[in-house]
Amino acid sequence: MAHAVNAPALFSYEAQPVDVAEIEGQLTRFLWDDPESPEASALVTRACMANLLIFCRSTEEEQGIIQEIPFIVAQHPSRVLLLVADANDQSEGLEAFVSAHCRLIEEGQQICSEHVTVRAGNAGIRRLPSLVRSLLLGDLATSLWWATPEAPPMRGLLFDELAELADQIIYDSVAWTDPIRQLIATANWVRRGQSKSIADLAWRRPLLWHRLLAQALDPAYAPGALEGISEIHIEHGPHALTQAWLLVGWLALRLGWRPQGGRVTPGPEVHWQFAASHGLPRVRIRRLVSGEAEIKTLRIMTRVSDHPVTFHFRADSSNKISAFAEGFADRMLSLSGPVLSRAELVAHQLPDLAHDRLFEESLALARTMAEEVL
Repeated sequence: MAHAVNAPALFSYEAQPVDVAEIEGQLTRFLWDDPESPEASALVTRACMANLLIFCRSTEEEQGIIQEIPFIVAQHPSRVLLLVADANDQSEGLEAFVSAHCRLIEEGQQICSEHVTVRAGNAGIRRLPSLVRSLLLGDLATSLWWATPEAPPMRGLLFDELAELADQIIYDSVAWTDPIRQLIATANWVRRGQSKSIADLAWRRPLLWHRLLAQALDPAYAPGALEGISEIHIEHGPHALTQAWLLVGWLALRLGWRPQGGRVTPGPEVHWQFAASHGLPRVRIRRLVSGEAEIKTLRIMTRVSDHPVTFHFRADSSNKISAFAEGFADRMLSLSGPVLSRAELVAHQLPDLAHDRLFEESLALARTMAEEVL
C-alpha cells in the first residue's frame, strides 16, 4: 500500500517482510510482478544511480532515517540498504523488509528506487557485511552513510568490512559524545591512506561562515587583516564543537599557522596557541548552554592598515550571517544562504565522489590541535 511523504508527487510503499534469502527476488516481484503493489496499471521504471548503504544502531535512529530516505532518492536515485545493528537486542536472526520510494512524473508513470531494511540483534550483526555484499549492484558506486553519533573507525571490524565495500564514506560529527578522541580516531583513519572519498556533514554545514570570513578578511577589502590576527573567539551551541574545530582548522591551514599548545577549561572552553609569521595568535572556543547545534558568534581581533580592528560575526538566523568591523569605518557585511537538512546534505554529497583535499588537510590540522589539548 502506498502512502504519501509530504509531497503529492513523492510517495513510498509500505515495507513488506521478506526472508533474507529471498530479498533480491522479492524486490523484482514487489515492483513488477505484484498486481497490488504498486498498482498493476502503473508504468514503473526502476531508477538507480548508486548503492546507498546506511548504518544505524537502534530502531529510534531507524525511524528518523526512514523519513529522510524518500527525499534523498528523489534527488539521487539509489538502491538503499538500511542496516539497523542493535547490540542491545539479543535476537539471533535477521529481519528483512523491502519497499520502494517513487515519484509520479506524469499520469500513470512512476520512477522508483528500491529500499531494503535489515535489522540485526547482537548475535546477527557479524552477518551484515556478507549480506550487503550479495545485495550491492556491482556496476554502481557505493556510498556508506554512517548515520549514528559515533566516529566510524571506532566501530572496529564491522566498520572496516562495510567501508571496504564503499567508494565514499559519509558521517556527521555533530553529537559525537567524545569529540576530541573521536576526531583523532577519524583523522588517523583518514591519514592511513584511505583511497575512498570521505565527507563529514559537519564540514559542509558552516560553509557560509567560510565564505563570509573570506570576504570580510579579503586583502582588497581589509589590507593586512589576515596577517595581523592576534585572537579568535568562537561561541557555539551544544554538539557543535567539531564544526567550530574544523572551522579553526580550515582557517589555520589557510594562514599557515602551527598549533603550539592547547587546553580545556571549565565552561567548557577550549584554548589554543598557534605559531604564525607575525606572532602567537590565540584561539578560544566556548560552548553555550543551550541553542541549536551550530556556530553562533565569531570575533577576530586583528589590524587593518596597521590600525586595531575587531571583526564581529554573528548568526542572525539559521541562514544568515552578518559581520561588523569595529574600528574600520563601521563597515557591515552580511551573507545569506539556504539551510540544508541532513537529508539534503547527504543527497548533495552522494554524486561527489572526488576527494575533498581541503577538508582532509583541515581535518589533519584539527587532529594536531586535538592532540595538543589531550
